Amino acid sequence: MSAFVVGADGTLGRILVARLGARGLSVRCPNASDESTIAELAGARVVVNAGGPRVRPELGWGDYFREHVGVTAKIVRSMARGAHLVHVSSTAVYGARGTKLGPSTVEAPTLFPSAAYACAKLAAETTARALGAERGVLVSVVRPSMVYGPGIDSALETLRKLARRGVALALRPSAVRQHLVHVDLLCAMIGALLRGPVGERVLLAADPFVLTNADLAVGARVTVPVSVASAASIHGALAPLGVAPSALEALAVLGLDNEFDSAPALAALGIDPASHARAAFDAYWRATEAA
Repeated sequence: MSAFVVGADGTLGRILVARLGARGLSVRCPNASDESTIAELAGARVVVNAGGPRVRPELGWGDYFREHVGVTAKIVRSMARGAHLVHVSSTAVYGARGTKLGPSTVEAPTLFPSAAYACAKLAAETTARALGAERGVLVSVVRPSMVYGPGIDSALETLRKLARRGVALALRPSAVRQHLVHVDLLCAMIGALLRGPVGERVLLAADPFVLTNADLAVGARVTVPVSVASAASIHGALAPLGVAPSALEALAVLGLDNEFDSAPALAALGIDPASHARAAFDAYWRATEAA
């Protein structure tokens, strides 16, 4: 498959380059007025945009918008008419809703723990669609939930690292839903999207099963009860343990209590939900205690 992946210097981007057999690019947007293009993409037929920073405490609104929106604009401006952009966004655009959400659900990015990040993600989607329509570039948007799995640095990985240090977090309330997406499933969805018919669409990427806080229990020497109701409670409980601020910010997403309707996306891409059942999560999570 001949494709480009923008964001190849990031964790997900590196994995996509390897899984898709694609060419990787690292792109930055130096300032909001940058209107340069990317020469390598002029003849590209398919581009996956997985660029832009994750949630980090030192970043502000300007940083997120410059990178997510600015880089997206550079990509679309660089592509030829008839090319296909697969834009990797995030379910962060829905915010913390505590209910089941689907592709047609109205977005609420200001309800996400890091509103700047979620708003920038939604603005980047809008930019991709608007410039794509103007330039004749087809745009597919994939909104993954929090990605986890081997090689992925996520909030789940932070929990595993703490457990290896002998500290387990007992997340409360225990019934809060954690609807995530394994990296294998996300790669399969993007790969199928690149091979199949293209068209304007929004696809939710989430596992075909839902976890709860109770499923994330890990045995350790010390158990710390932590409410997932707010990032502040997580900071208060873990800061004395020397956990990095960036890791604490990432843990705030564990309080969303959202569930995502990914069945339409899996059906549209011809992916059997049974082929990505809970066994993949269980294998990943069991390795926490084995390490």
